[in-house]
Amino acid sequence: MRNFKVRIIKTAVGSMGKVPLIKELQKNGVFVIGTDVNPLSSGLYISDKKYVVPKGDDPNFLQSMINICKIEKPNLLLPNEEYETLTLSKNKNLFEEMGIILLCPDFDIVKTCFDKKKTKVYLDNIGIPTPVTFTPQNAQFPCIVKPNFGRGSGNMYLVNNEKELEFYLSKVESPIIEEYIQGEEFSVDIIADLSGEPLSVIPRVRIQTESGISTKGITKNEPTIIDFCKKITKELELKGPSCIQCIKNESGVKFIEINNRFGSGSILSVHACKSIIDNLIKIAKNEKPVKDFKFKEELTMLRYYNEIFLEKGKIITTDDSK
Repeated sequence: MRNFKVRIIKTAVGSMGKVPLIKELQKNGVFVIGTDVNPLSSGLYISDKKYVVPKGDDPNFLQSMINICKIEKPNLLLPNEEYETLTLSKNKNLFEEMGIILLCPDFDIVKTCFDKKKTKVYLDNIGIPTPVTFTPQNAQFPCIVKPNFGRGSGNMYLVNNEKELEFYLSKVESPIIEEYIQGEEFSVDIIADLSGEPLSVIPRVRIQTESGISTKGITKNEPTIIDFCKKITKELELKGPSCIQCIKNESGVKFIEINNRFGSGSILSVHACKSIIDNLIKIAKNEKPVKDFKFKEELTMLRYYNEIFLEKGKIITTDDSK
């Protein structure tokens, strides 16, 4: 029987990338309470306790999370979806009053990171390189059309001419037009303390993705990217985990997106830097975390599918069943 050190509620446990992180927390003695909107989310059945909740922008979501916290009495609440993080961060005081650490940035910063236009303005103002954005009238081809709000690479399109531009602008909700940058695509995993001071920064190249999820990746020591990410984390006070995306080529590096959560491929960084989980547990226990910028370089991750089988809602067989 595991000796539980802390209790952590982890939200939005439905995607493929969440299961290995849950398992890693459990290996380190964490009792994981998983929540998701989909009752058939695999992460719910890997978690030690599971709850189905409304969507993050549903008026009932907040009260649902408060009720779960009253029952489970977690040390720490770790949101993992944009709308959920917006709702929770706006009401951070309610969880603090319950003695629960809500591990995410403050509401104003979450709003900024959620809005790609505002993110670009903020990064430009602090001297962080970003892609050029266009209006429909001055677009240069090829370019990228993507939603201003949203996560990952969903609904992102490479556009080569005016006809395609017109089509995708009508297809994408709240679109932005951005220069197309060819180069290595990095996701940078960061964990910071409760004041936004970075503790670990690990760049990884997204070698291959499926549906926006990294399925093949490799860690790389990129001092320029690391220094930029440290600056972004400090300036925005990105408390807790973040996943910052950028592209590097012979001309330099440009930053595209900031996600206030663990990324879908962050398990690679977790295995490259053990202190990520150690510091998460320290924060949950109100202990002082330790800075550690060392990590295993050129550690490669190759992903494959693994199945869970349920019979009447209970796990009956899986290679990793508890």
